[in-house]
Amino acid sequence: MNASKQTGRRPLILVAEDEAIIAIELADSLTRAGFDVAGPFATCAEAEEWVKTGKPNGAILDNLLKDGPCHALITDLSRRGVPTIIFSGQDAPSEPFAPGATWVTKPVPFPMLLDALRHAMRAQPI
Repeated sequence: MNASKQTGRRPLILVAEDEAIIAIELADSLTRAGFDVAGPFATCAEAEEWVKTGKPNGAILDNLLKDGPCHALITDLSRRGVPTIIFSGQDAPSEPFAPGATWVTKPVPFPMLLDALRHAMRAQPI
């Protein structure tokens, strides 16, 4: 796990994903796209602990990690104004549970996920 801090002017994206292959591919793709990455974190607890001192510019996370649903983390990020992409294999709930969170259903090509992240970051600057 790479609990990174932001270096320079690259936006820092929190990544929380418990599937190792997806987590590594996502972190590598974000780095190549010009972002710094905090994580990837495999549990909500790890990500929540990092958020206590870290300040991400955006987040991409699965809503269900190794230790359960990430509702508290998603709500905390929303309350802080952090643009959040919920990247899940589940369909989006009929009622959104966090303002500012965008649901993207897996699988999706990385360029589409990146577009969703960039759109969310433009729509909700922090």
